[in-house]
Amino acid sequence: MSVSSRQIKDFVLSLGMDICGIADMERFATSPPGRHPRDVLPGCKSAVVFGVKLLDGVVQANFRAFEDGRNDLKGIYGTYGYTMLPNFELTYVCYAVARFIESKTGAIATPCSTGPMTNGAQVSIRHAAVAAGLGEFGYMSIVLTPEFGPRVRFGVVLTTLELEPDPMYSGKKLCDPEKCGVCAKVCPTCSIKPYGQGELLHVEMGGREFEYTRVHFTNCRKALQAMTKDTGGREDYLPQEDPTMQDYIEAEMKMPIDGMGLQHIPSWNCGKCQTYCPAGNWGKAFIATGLSRGPATQYKDAQPE
Repeated sequence: MSVSSRQIKDFVLSLGMDICGIADMERFATSPPGRHPRDVLPGCKSAVVFGVKLLDGVVQANFRAFEDGRNDLKGIYGTYGYTMLPNFELTYVCYAVARFIESKTGAIATPCSTGPMTNGAQVSIRHAAVAAGLGEFGYMSIVLTPEFGPRVRFGVVLTTLELEPDPMYSGKKLCDPEKCGVCAKVCPTCSIKPYGQGELLHVEMGGREFEYTRVHFTNCRKALQAMTKDTGGREDYLPQEDPTMQDYIEAEMKMPIDGMGLQHIPSWNCGKCQTYCPAGNWGKAFIATGLSRGPATQYKDAQPE
């Protein structure tokens, strides 16, 4: 029995996903060694990619933390927006979609892991989302969708079934870092440099070239994991201005294990770039409803040198 791309996408959406797209293998031609879908599943012909929107009511918990000092509410974002529920939901759907494909067609299907359940290097989920036509890269390197901006999590299923791919996203440009730059302005550790000051990375995919900035990984993790007092941590575990990966590893080993969540060291302490990005009807969802006073409230924390 064969199934069409439409049938698979309808099945995905029936499981509660908000968006779904399909990519062929030509769009992964520039994947680095080891990260091509066929390095994970030999003979792979298609990638089914889907996304679940983060609830506005969950994102607004970040505004309460950032704008009202309610850091005790960050757990809402950690549970329902970052580590747990979206990724558990995606994991279940990945498994269900892979079972659907194998049971209906006899083709092979490999569900990729998501969130804290991810182990080892698989395909790049964000590159797969762009390849499947669900959006484009924002300047901060996160995928922006026209419906939800960056406030969406993705899952990927690889399959040897040949499916009709969706067209690459070709709608209104979702990010203009020269005119916007909110992600760089709100970044508390200057991990995202203003446009023109940071290194730009280029990715060719589906006949198009995408450009985004190189995010300083260890500075970013400093904020995500609250590794200094000024990012909400108990101690200055990683006080260096521009820490190396070795500095980061040593600092993480010094941090106490948190027994109150899924992760030993929580990694949901920031998320300002994702929270304040104006793409995806941000103003209508958060400014117009009074849930946020706007990203300018955070600029004082993020003035790059």
